[in-house]
Amino acid sequence: MQWYYAEAGNRIGPIEETELNRLVTMGTVRPDTLVWHEGLASWQPLGIVRGMPAAAVHATARRYGGFWIRFVARLIDGIILAIINGIVRIPFMMMFGAGMGFGLDRGLRGGLLFGPAMAGVMGISTLIGIALGTAYDVYFLSAHGATPGKMALGLRVIRADGGPISPMLALARHFAEWISAIILLIGYIIAGFDPEKRALHDRICETRVIYSR
Repeated sequence: MQWYYAEAGNRIGPIEETELNRLVTMGTVRPDTLVWHEGLASWQPLGIVRGMPAAAVHATARRYGGFWIRFVARLIDGIILAIINGIVRIPFMMMFGAGMGFGLDRGLRGGLLFGPAMAGVMGISTLIGIALGTAYDVYFLSAHGATPGKMALGLRVIRADGGPISPMLALARHFAEWISAIILLIGYIIAGFDPEKRALHDRICETRVIYSR
């Protein structure tokens, strides 16, 4: 029998059952890893395919990432994004700032135009920053199951059923994080008191953050 399994949002396979058993022994494939073979109606966790109850699969296979390790992961991502923003946005600001500075040399008319023009440049720069942050989260979460910060600490984001998240779900989760942030960060803090370590955005999007190793 040939098997396929999901890893970081990608389908791996086909592999023979002996190879699957070897990966299970190594811990690469776990009871909550989604698998499929010909004859199955849909992808299912390996533990359920092999006869384990669903509750047992999740209880024995998952270790949830708590508040502090997720905080450090977000800090790492923040540093990476700050570097990316600096590389992209600072040259943009310098280029348009130099152009406006040249306009100031033309007297009062240039001075009157400087304020609105600078506000426009700042607005565009802010939109670039939002786009970079959104693309960063959506790409890494949907393609790899985790942002670089989470990968560095051995975390990944999954759906409630254990499956990988899609680009649309990653996008929804990204903007749900805004809600967690604007309510005085309470949306993040509640992860420290939830049995499955869910922040508000995890509750909204039905996602979980677990240890991947």
